[in-house]
Amino acid sequence: MGKKNKWKAKKKKTGTQPELNEVNQPALPQAGNYVSIWIWMLPVLVITAGGYLPVFNNQLTNWDDEYYVVQNYLLRGPDWKGIFTQPVVSNYHPVTIISLAFNYALTGLDASSYLITNFILHLINTVLVFYFIYTISGKKVWVAAFTALIFGIHPMHVESVAWVSERKDLLYTLFFLLSLMQYWRYLETGRSSKLLFSFLFFVLSILSKPAAIILPLVLLLLDYWKGRSFSSKMITEKIAFFLVSAILAIITVKLQSKTAIAGLDFYPLWTRFFFATYVTTIYVIRFLVPWPLSAFHPYPPPSDLGWPVLASPLFIIALLVFLWYQRKNRLVIFSIGFFIVNLILVMQVISIGATIVAERYTYVPYISLAFLVGMWLDKYRSAPIKPVVWLIAAAATLAFGYITYKRTDVWQNSGRLWDDVIKRFPNAPVPRTNRANHTIRSVDKIADKDSVNRLLQQALEDCNVALKNNPNHAKGYENRQNIYLRFNQGDLALADANSLIRLQPNNRLGYYTRGVVYVRTNKPDSALADFNKCLQISPNTDYALNNRGSLLVNHFQRYDEALADFNKAIQINPQGDYYLNRSICYYRKGDMDNAKADAKRAMDKGVKLPDNYRQVLGW
Repeated sequence: MGKKNKWKAKKKKTGTQPELNEVNQPALPQAGNYVSIWIWMLPVLVITAGGYLPVFNNQLTNWDDEYYVVQNYLLRGPDWKGIFTQPVVSNYHPVTIISLAFNYALTGLDASSYLITNFILHLINTVLVFYFIYTISGKKVWVAAFTALIFGIHPMHVESVAWVSERKDLLYTLFFLLSLMQYWRYLETGRSSKLLFSFLFFVLSILSKPAAIILPLVLLLLDYWKGRSFSSKMITEKIAFFLVSAILAIITVKLQSKTAIAGLDFYPLWTRFFFATYVTTIYVIRFLVPWPLSAFHPYPPPSDLGWPVLASPLFIIALLVFLWYQRKNRLVIFSIGFFIVNLILVMQVISIGATIVAERYTYVPYISLAFLVGMWLDKYRSAPIKPVVWLIAAAATLAFGYITYKRTDVWQNSGRLWDDVIKRFPNAPVPRTNRANHTIRSVDKIADKDSVNRLLQQALEDCNVALKNNPNHAKGYENRQNIYLRFNQGDLALADANSLIRLQPNNRLGYYTRGVVYVRTNKPDSALADFNKCLQISPNTDYALNNRGSLLVNHFQRYDEALADFNKAIQINPQGDYYLNRSICYYRKGDMDNAKADAKRAMDKGVKLPDNYRQVLGW
């Protein structure tokens, strides 16, 4: 295979370099030992680590961290059977959930271990990018260092590192790169064991994030880069890869079809072409100029896509013309091909998620663009313009490093994150309701009633703006009904709960809120029916279990059933209030020992016992 590759332009006596599209053959030795390699690698790691230092001050956010960590009962224990049989946020990625369970065992809901792990994984990935590029570039250490540095500090990659929920990006990339490296070794040595290792790493990658299903196509690109002639063997040796990809693709589409994939009723089929050209264009532009940045980039309204979207095919036409003229340039075709293949799933031909552009989607694709630029710059490192090459590298390092440092700090908490998004998209419903959700939670730690009311009013305004711009935005009703409950405006809360149920009949929060309103209006039978419905939809909703348990104690005297609810709620989320309610249940059953034990646990967690209850306990 490799023996057939030859330079099309041999090195001349004058010292000129071979053509860039022929770099697959061994180059002259450059830093051919590990000590020399690490002389290049260590500065890359130090600069990358410096760019992400603010991550150690960050917290969990309410942007999917709720589902991956805070409310993910699979992490408790952990539940090994559930991890391998149940999806999380419409994705099947058990390896990712196992890693989060490890962090939960270390620090519970404290974000520290999660973010430290993300930080370390990103540094490991940066090293793997270095070695991957080093091997496929013919041991060009400068190109490897440049590519790894851009990968490490590119501002578009901050989401993947500073956001706990994007652990899946980091893990799938780690195994993705290991798989590619093993496959390259297979191409170099012909040893079948390397192909087997490549497949095993691929399986781990796809079980970390379904995005890895495109890896077999990348292997074909490596065949092209290596200069292999097309043969049936190239396909047959990848049958297992394609089979696993097909299975995971079917599973993912089935999981996401009802939640994450937007239907044609929102965006007509013809718009998908423009979405695909637009996101490709934006990702190329943002590679060179990573500004403006946002954790959320909303879709344009169907009635007005805007000129950037409608004009984007012009860029794609220009790109296609460029590729046609460069069709014999292996470097260009490989690099652009790698970039496009790794974006196929997120080009919004099938609209996935609530954002048209997501910065985290560039984590793997930008490797090849950095490689392409690095190879172009390397061509001129020995030329008279050598200082210009180093100046470009230095400028990119300073600019990208600074932006990454500032961007990492934006992810410090939910409030700062959504403030930043709303500056760019003030009318977008999702950031408005997410900020409202964060505000509602923050008031629990504030004692001053006037401050609480002021913050709740701000949250209410966010919900109103969201619902004004999208009357069918379920999250707006979810959060606004909560605010109305806190303002003791039961009629308004009930109206929003009913609206939420009409929009999403399987939304547990509508039934939960309606149940709370019925408790407050002394309708225990109706309340119990709604709590039951809430828990039928989501059996592990701890606050619904707690409220149903209290209802069973206070209105129905069904103590054993109530005790089962309290036990499960505490197992999921051991809050002090839950212990107090279970203590009362034990007291009603006549079990004073357990009543006192739970009362003490409640006090240890900061709950103040009512004076009359302290008296009945004899304290």
